[in-house]
Amino acid sequence: MGWITAKYSKKAVRRAGETLVSNSSTEQERSDSMDILSNWRSAHAYPMHAVLIFLRTKSAKIDSNSIVVQRLKRTPSILAKLVRYSGMKLDRMQDISGCRSVVSNVSKTRELRNSIVNSRTRHILHREDDYITNPKPSGYRSIHLVYKYNGEKNAYQNYFVEIQLRSKIQHAWATAVEVVDHFTKQALKASQGKKDWLDFFKFVSPEFAKLERCPPGEQFEGIDTLSEVLRLEKKLNAIARLNAFTVSTHYIAKKTDRKSDYFLLELQENAQHITVTQFAPDQLSLATAEYLDCEKQAKQKSDYDVVLVSASSMHGLRAAYPNYFADSKEFIRLMHRVIRSKG
Repeated sequence: MGWITAKYSKKAVRRAGETLVSNSSTEQERSDSMDILSNWRSAHAYPMHAVLIFLRTKSAKIDSNSIVVQRLKRTPSILAKLVRYSGMKLDRMQDISGCRSVVSNVSKTRELRNSIVNSRTRHILHREDDYITNPKPSGYRSIHLVYKYNGEKNAYQNYFVEIQLRSKIQHAWATAVEVVDHFTKQALKASQGKKDWLDFFKFVSPEFAKLERCPPGEQFEGIDTLSEVLRLEKKLNAIARLNAFTVSTHYIAKKTDRKSDYFLLELQENAQHITVTQFAPDQLSLATAEYLDCEKQAKQKSDYDVVLVSASSMHGLRAAYPNYFADSKEFIRLMHRVIRSKG
């Protein structure tokens, strides 16, 4: 398979990131910088793939029903992060490529973390963030491990790959946040948006944690989070709105299941319609070229979004990325459990 390598220096990559978030850049400068960003991002595909194989092996031993996928970070997310964090540089960003494993429960999430961290992999653990023990202020819960690639291919040495480990309940919460973001044009995932929605998900998080017998988190001590959830759910009509979000799906591909196909997901008409184009593993160059073309189109269309992800099957794609299919069924089911707990 022809893996993509970086064609530009890290200095050029850094400059491209600065150009893309600058208000004084010309259209030509921005277009050239998009090409550099796209190549830099695509060059992360091989180290991401290497870490994916490692993660898939570890996950299968812990949970035979685990869902393991990989994705290259969307340009809007990259640029938003460059703006949000002063001092952040494109060439140093640690989550341009990412792998995720969703397992049955928190116990298996921690077991998987221990298995990965204590393994004899050549890749180097660079950073760990335990957002289960210490949830983010938004209520986000997961374990993040950032590894540096240290395999046989010298062209990719020290490229960062982020691993996310979640339970199914934590995944349902994160999915619902992204679904609301897509349909209401907010950025709740980045803790930006309407206060009622931010507070709703923040208070749902400890209630979901209780379902998994996890500590709700120190930030929620002294707060009647259940009452807050019930109040905000009623005010926002949250369950009904999540139920109402529907997406029509159009597939442009043979529905062939291979180990790691790439899927280009195009969300159109304000997330009401999704087009899925499937690429074989040896079509990475074609997939990334189309991804770049689509992202350039997305700049001109406010009701259009695109992402390139990888999964082992169409079923695995929907299970791993239900947010793109507006699938909040699991979140809604868990919400009904929370509401029933009020008695």
